Amino acid sequence: MATKVVKEEQQSAKISAGSFLKKIFSSDESTILFIFVGIIIVVSILVPDFRSSYNILVVLRQFSLITIVAIGQAVVMISGAFDLSVGPIVALSGMFGTHLVVNMGFPVIIGVILAIALGGVCGLINGLLVAKLRINGIIATLASGWIFTGVILITTKGWPISDFPKHFAFIGQGYILGLPLPVIYMLGVAILLSIFMAKSRIGRNFYAIGGNPVAGFFAGINVARYRILAYVICGALAGFAGIILSARVGSAQAKAAFDWALPSVAAGVIGGVSLSGGKGKIYGVLIGAALLGIITNILVLIHISAYWQSLISGMVLLSAVAVDSYRRADGTI
Repeated sequence: MATKVVKEEQQSAKISAGSFLKKIFSSDESTILFIFVGIIIVVSILVPDFRSSYNILVVLRQFSLITIVAIGQAVVMISGAFDLSVGPIVALSGMFGTHLVVNMGFPVIIGVILAIALGGVCGLINGLLVAKLRINGIIATLASGWIFTGVILITTKGWPISDFPKHFAFIGQGYILGLPLPVIYMLGVAILLSIFMAKSRIGRNFYAIGGNPVAGFFAGINVARYRILAYVICGALAGFAGIILSARVGSAQAKAAFDWALPSVAAGVIGGVSLSGGKGKIYGVLIGAALLGIITNILVLIHISAYWQSLISGMVLLSAVAVDSYRRADGTI
């Protein structure tokens, strides 16, 4: 009898363990976190230079600003759309905010606020094109990106803005408690948006319209209004990243962040944001962006040609898209 009870307890423990593991790996974010930790451990063993505190700070600083943009992109993707104009918005907002501070003598905080506001206005334009004029999101934001770039080139003639005052450069180059300020901004944005998307009614409605806009409409959600708001949030975060990027590199460039659109999408997809909308977590985006940044850093440390970096990053993105497509088609992984 005692032997039977022991066997039943062992079987129950196996079932519980199996259910626990199944629960963990049924989440895209948990899976990518498991892979991420595994890569960190392996690379730290094989490439000792990777685990140095200096290198870790370099990696964090390098992917921090594009992560802020990727978080905004994720909000749009969760709501069921895309924004391919984030790169030009970063450049336009960076040039605008920098011009106000450097050339017109505005206080730094005003320059930052107005750069964010300009990014939000660009997002509003994108949202109106997609939600009100019903233009395909990819086409609309691709076209608007070209327009934003044209505005930069016409107004600046392609000339960069530099010679920043030290107090302005500090917002992109400074440190607090040993952490680069861009990393602190990234963590702050990630925490705030995670709470916003998970706990607020607006955030839940983004998931609803992304998962099924028709059902969202019949549930009383103003789908167009929420989609516009998603683009405004994305544009505002791109604007914030733009002026911080200018301060960090010491120059506002017309072509800054020109190719950030696809990496921002890639970070979201790798982190579990569904291409079809309605699914994804902000901390997953953080992990996805970190994974891309670490892959690039590893290739540099082991002296792999920069030509291979795009190829490998593209393969990682394709793998993530394939997994997402398979999961949506089959319902399992």
